[in-house]
Amino acid sequence: MFTSLFFLLLGWLAGAVINHLADVLPAKERIFQRPFYRGSHITKPPKAWSAITAYLTRSGRCPETGGSIGLRPPVVEMVTAILFVFLFNHFGPSVYLLFVLGYTAILALLTVTDLEHRLIQNVVILPAILLALAGAFFTPQFGWKQAILGGAVGFVVFYLLALFARGGLGSGDVTLAAFLGLITAFPQIVVAAVMGMLFGGIVSALLLLTRRVTLKTFIPYGPFLIVAGWMVLIRGEAIMAYLWG
Repeated sequence: MFTSLFFLLLGWLAGAVINHLADVLPAKERIFQRPFYRGSHITKPPKAWSAITAYLTRSGRCPETGGSIGLRPPVVEMVTAILFVFLFNHFGPSVYLLFVLGYTAILALLTVTDLEHRLIQNVVILPAILLALAGAFFTPQFGWKQAILGGAVGFVVFYLLALFARGGLGSGDVTLAAFLGLITAFPQIVVAAVMGMLFGGIVSALLLLTRRVTLKTFIPYGPFLIVAGWMVLIRGEAIMAYLWG
């Protein structure tokens, strides 16, 4: 009970950091400053460090400007907290759990920046790749050779796809695929890539059918690949067993 509460609070704090980084990194601002949230009318840091506390105490308003904080910050905090508790219950206390928590926080940050700014920044993904290389030596499901092979396959395949996609995929998607390949290994990265394409195709088709987008609308592929990669990271063995059944 107390351990789950600890990871709930840890995930909440991680969500606050993710929100902060999602605000300052795309704007190329300094990282080491007090976290704050920007709504449409917020121009200076409020006192509330957490969006959830702001919603509970001030109905989602900045305490200094009165501007709306928005929906994304509290959602990120709540989802990250829930995921951290789930990961603890799924993997149990271990060194590998610490890496998976880090991977999850990184993927959450990349999802936000890709959806909001169409950015998968090197300042995030390159350190993430280094973390994944270190984590490959602590992964119980596969060895470091499989992890490196997965990273190489992810990089090469998406690099070739980006060459022929004519703007549909960017360099960020290529490095993201390399990162996911390292944390899921080969051949699971192939399954993650196919699942990501399937998710992206289904959502794109639904948006086209409901006329939310047109054929000329850019839809970022990164979030679909992230969701698929995270699913394979958590349940890769079960997914592979089901597919090869």
